[in-house]
Amino acid sequence: MPLPIGQRLHARQLQTTLQVIKKIGEGTQGEVYLVDGPQGYQTVKWYKPEQATPDQQDAIAYLVRTGPPYGTAGKRFIWPLDLVTAEGSKQFGYLMTRIDTQRFAELGEVWAHLKPVPGISALCEISYQLANSYRALHLSGHCYRDISAGNLMFDPKTGDVLICDNDNVGVNRQSHCQVWGTLEYMAPELIREESDPSTETDLHALAVLLFYLWVWHHPFHGELEYRYHCWDIPAKKQVYGISPIFVFDPYKTANRLPDDPDYTVARDRWAICPPALKALFIRAFTEGLENPGRRVTEGEWQNLFLSLKDHIVPCPWCRAENAIAENLPSVSCWHCKSRIPAPPFLMIRRPGGNSSLALAIGVALRSLHIAPGTGNENGAQEIGRVVSHPSIPGAAGIRNLSDSTWLVAFPDGTTSSVPSGKAVPLNPKTTITIDGISCTIMPPFPELP
Repeated sequence: MPLPIGQRLHARQLQTTLQVIKKIGEGTQGEVYLVDGPQGYQTVKWYKPEQATPDQQDAIAYLVRTGPPYGTAGKRFIWPLDLVTAEGSKQFGYLMTRIDTQRFAELGEVWAHLKPVPGISALCEISYQLANSYRALHLSGHCYRDISAGNLMFDPKTGDVLICDNDNVGVNRQSHCQVWGTLEYMAPELIREESDPSTETDLHALAVLLFYLWVWHHPFHGELEYRYHCWDIPAKKQVYGISPIFVFDPYKTANRLPDDPDYTVARDRWAICPPALKALFIRAFTEGLENPGRRVTEGEWQNLFLSLKDHIVPCPWCRAENAIAENLPSVSCWHCKSRIPAPPFLMIRRPGGNSSLALAIGVALRSLHIAPGTGNENGAQEIGRVVSHPSIPGAAGIRNLSDSTWLVAFPDGTTSSVPSGKAVPLNPKTTITIDGISCTIMPPFPELP
């Protein structure tokens, strides 16, 4: 039964009393309530009678005992804090932190224009954080089993992510679960009942969620879905599991986007996806459908979105964000169609492989660019920033914001030390050594004659 306002609840491990303030949401498994207690306002998910099973209670107790994955990646999970019961009731629930719904948005709110549309930089950050957190979860030996847009909230401006409804997390390929996923996100082998939920089926669901974030469309909603007059469970199983075909499959054309205005947004948003992102989506929804071992891993997504974010430049005329490669002389702005000339790039030569950073005004050089995995917890510490010259129009430099002195070698052979607070001019072929890592300013790719 639903909880009445004023109902007192008991948090088992914390040994505290909570009071129900109001109901704030409902899902297939239970209802969510705002509660008040010693820690202030928090929330409780209260299971419906048919979901309040001994197995589910054991699963919550296990999650409370083990806690979320370590580090920043784990902090994004709204993890069960404690098992919650009510006197005289066989139902139960779990306690979790309260989400700031003014700051964090659901994808549906963005589609309905109730919250701002994330720019490309924020989309890269959302996508990176998702991949990063699910990678941490999988490395801990667990699978999520219900990755979907319904369990994601994000800050449209910064790209910060929260992952909700973590009560179905379990040990990979071992623990029992009442939920196998949301049908449109489920891997084909799950729908065909050939497999149990696992990290491999999570990878398919993650790819679908990322596609929704970037294209605002399901990867299999094309002509095959369009022709169904009754979009019921058998139809969905056919499209998602029995004979799924990617709408942008380069070889199979039976499920292309229909020639209908309702599909214009998907077509347009796919067109502005960077080529490297398109390539991973194509692999995820072609090879990955038949061979789970060929699915795109969280690490691959993570590396892609870090790289894409490093190649974003604003349009000088409309300020729309655009991704540009260092081997292109220019890019056409997706918004105003104006030509954006390529900026210089910083080529960073690290032991684990080279990377590059587009040096547009305002771009930050962070600790993760120089030494991934070091510095502060997520490598976001700003150690440099591209700034305009205070008196020379069009000139710019990289200001040293780190605590160390940079060693600079100029193209004419001279060298200099640049202490914190000073800037290095963006002269092509200038090499900056930062904490032993060599970084060279490369000129913009020349226009063809």
